[in-house]
Amino acid sequence: MLTRMHSSILNLTALITTLFSTALAAPTTTSSPLPAFSLVADYSGSTFFDGFTTFTGGDPTNGNVAYVSMQDAAAKKYVGFIDNQITNSTNAYIGVDYTSITAKRESVRLSSKATYDVGTIVVMDVVHAPSAFGSWPALWMLGDIPGGTWPGTNGGEIDIFEVVHTSPTNAMTMHTGPGCSVDNATAIFQGQLQNDNCNAGDTTPGTTGCSVQAVHQAKTRGMTLATAGDAFNKQNGGVYVTVWMKSGVSVYLFDRSALPVDLMAGHPTPHTWPTAPLASFSGSGCDYTTTLSTMRITTDQTFCGDWAGKVWSASGAAAATGTATCAEYVQNNPGAFKDAYFEIAGIKVFSRNGKMPADTA
Repeated sequence: MLTRMHSSILNLTALITTLFSTALAAPTTTSSPLPAFSLVADYSGSTFFDGFTTFTGGDPTNGNVAYVSMQDAAAKKYVGFIDNQITNSTNAYIGVDYTSITAKRESVRLSSKATYDVGTIVVMDVVHAPSAFGSWPALWMLGDIPGGTWPGTNGGEIDIFEVVHTSPTNAMTMHTGPGCSVDNATAIFQGQLQNDNCNAGDTTPGTTGCSVQAVHQAKTRGMTLATAGDAFNKQNGGVYVTVWMKSGVSVYLFDRSALPVDLMAGHPTPHTWPTAPLASFSGSGCDYTTTLSTMRITTDQTFCGDWAGKVWSASGAAAATGTATCAEYVQNNPGAFKDAYFEIAGIKVFSRNGKMPADTA
């Protein structure tokens, strides 16, 4: 709970004025070209939400959710800011409705105005993540090629953080069109490869994708870190770093007190990091420059749906809650989602040779 974190949500009403009395601005950027990777976008502090738009359509994953606009989210206190004394920062709060008995629980889905391409490093400082029966939260990158169809011609998808219910382990996944498979050695990353075909799916190609299940306790720079769930929140989260290069995609987890020196200096050189990533998608079986492209940073929280709903019994959620279906539990237990929120200290994006993102929103 926020009180346990010695934090408080600040001035949520004022957020409406901030967001809607002026046009939403692009994230803070810098245009000075620098060698290797340099900062091109910084979503943090009181301007965090300025670089995002909201999605209010029907949930593509068939969840028991109703996504609301930024204005409604601010008015209903689903979004706001937390003055976190532990991290000494003003953090973004992204929550859900936890007071109403409703068949479709209100939530927020954000997409970055800017799109990013190969040669990108995304650094997400996540202080707290949802962990609740029925919940399906994610931090991800979604292709947005105009006229494209997911996952083959829209630019694909990279899931950086994704869990269902109270799972203690993060699942990292790539969803692509046909002709993309992961054939790198599994010894180079810490997780367990579940499937090597990124276009795999039980009934719809791409829905399963190529996925790596993280270990319960990741080893990083002499420390062990939980990757998701209650233990992740008790350790005040961690910093997820996604490196997308021509050679593939890797996902790392660091404690914010032990980030690589080059990353802290603003010029990350991931090939020098001795820490093994949680997941690595690479090898000769995929062209990572064309299969993935034009991607927006996305965060959302849905409920039940095509994953959390389908594994309700198999995951042990039905037995733990004494409720037959996911939909029934989500509808009738609003208080269970009070702590089902993201708290994000910031998201920074680095690009090779200072290439600026395309702001197309």
